[in-house]
Order: sequence, then structure tokens, then C-alpha cells
Amino acid sequence: MFILIRLTKRNRGILHQNQRRFGEAIKSFERAIYFRPSMALAYVNLGTSLMADGRLAEAASALRAGARAEGVRVRDRREHEAARVSALVQLASLHTQRGHWHKALSAYKDALQILPDTNAPIVGWTRHNVLSMASEIYMQLHQWPQAEHSILSALALAPNHVATHITLAQILARNASRSMEAELWFKKAVSLASEDPLVRDKYGMFLRSQRRLRESAEQLVEAARLTPTDSVRAASAARALRDARRCRSAERWYARAVELSPENAEYHSNLGAILHLNGKYVAAAASYRRALQLKPNDEITITNLKRVRTLMSNQRKKSL
Repeated sequence: MFILIRLTKRNRGILHQNQRRFGEAIKSFERAIYFRPSMALAYVNLGTSLMADGRLAEAASALRAGARAEGVRVRDRREHEAARVSALVQLASLHTQRGHWHKALSAYKDALQILPDTNAPIVGWTRHNVLSMASEIYMQLHQWPQAEHSILSALALAPNHVATHITLAQILARNASRSMEAELWFKKAVSLASEDPLVRDKYGMFLRSQRRLRESAEQLVEAARLTPTDSVRAASAARALRDARRCRSAERWYARAVELSPENAEYHSNLGAILHLNGKYVAAAASYRRALQLKPNDEITITNLKRVRTLMSNQRKKSL
């Protein structure tokens, strides 16, 4: 037995959207708006389909209309307000993609006018989310005091949000006179998420910028330990250890990077360089040769291989 279900114009549009039939979805949403022009969610859906179809100017227009929709006779006022916030956040994202920073900021400010002063979510959106995104726009505009104020407001609403601590630390770190403040926020992030390798990465790079190379290496090594199959982090740990003049430890991490990504010519070349520094000339030459098999004619590797061969030749002459 077949059961017929009558789809509303908007539901039909969502069905088409999920099937990536954006032209038909757009028509369905436009019909839904024709019959209910004050329903914000229909404009959000229309904007989403227009963006997916590459019609960005029309998408922006639809999202602006959704943000302004009054919601006359809507059954769920909370859902309607959430749709208005979604329209504004998507509009801000669209402006951000196009580098229209001031327009993006204006959209976020409008969204904050709708959201409650608490951090209570409105169907997925919280004041903390929007304040954090607004802070990123202020940073793009190099408006650092406003960026700091926005992220501090976000942090007040979600004091244990690790990424917010990191963002605040990075804002403060731009000012050399506030590096101690920045470090306090990095340390708070580490205390909240000591097992998060990204937090270790960020703190390690901050310490590097302060020329505290041994401490930087400790953080980047910990990030690599937390992600034992990540060759990029293994190589970063090795590089940090080399810069901190801990060459024996650097050798082990470069070897780990090669083990994890044996087809990466740069890792073989860097392993060769650290073996070279550590006086292991035969092993260094083997690593250089493997790097050249993977990336022939690399001038740095060719030069280093020539140098290590000269050293090996001199050693043989002395032993005669």
C-alpha cells in the first residue's frame, strides 16, 4: 500500500537541497516565501541553496531579508529568532569569504542584538560563538582593543572554553609588553586541556617567538607524543629540538618522521642533516641519497651530500 504525503513548499525545497538539486530547491523556497514572506527560515534555506549554486549576491540579499523578517503569526517565536541569527551568521560568513570585513562585523553585531545576554543557546547559536567570531573579524581589521574586548566577553560566558583562551593569548602576544599576560592564558589553556596537541602547538610557537627554544621544544615534543602517527608533528618536534641544540633528541624525532612518511623527501634530507651534525656520516649520506631518489636535483641535498662525502674521504685518508 502506498501512502501519499503532501510536502510543504519549504520541505520540498529541503528535499531538493539534500539531493543537491539546487535550482529546484531555490524555486521551492521562493514559492514558500511568496506564501509566507515573514518566515525567516525559508530565507535562510534559500540563501544556503543560492550559495551552493554560486549565486552569492542573491544569497546575501536573501539572508538580509531573512534577518529582517518580522515573523508575523509564526508558531514558534524562538525558532524564528534562531533563524534570524542563522541568517546573520551565514551572511557574515559570506562577507568574510569575500573579504568584506566591515560588513561581516555589522552582521555579527546584529546577531548579538537578537541573542540573549546569557550563553543560553538558540537552536545551536550562543552569544559566546558570535562574540568569538566577531573577535576574529576585529583581528582581520587590526582593531586589537576591540578584538580583546570581544574575546574577553566571550570568555566571561564560557570560562572553560580552551580555544577562547588561546585566541586571547594570541591577541595579547602581539604586544611585546604584554607577553607575560599572554603566557598566563596559554598556561590556563594547557591546564584545561593538557592532552590537546593543538594547545601544545600554539604554546610552543609562542615560546619560540620569545626565543625560549628549549621550552618551545618541550611543548612541541609533547604535541608529537600526543599524536604518535602524525609525521608533521614529529618533524616539528625534531626541528624545535635542533634549534634548541638538542641534536641527539632531534635525530630520534626526524627518524620518527621518516618512519611515518617514508616517501617525504624533505624528512629524509633533514634526517641526513642532523645525522651529519651528529657525526654519523655514513648514515647521513644514505639519507641524502634517499632524499634525492624522491626529489632529484634538490640543490641543498646535493650540496650536503657532497660535503658529507668530503668528510668521509678525509676520515679515510687520516686512517691510512
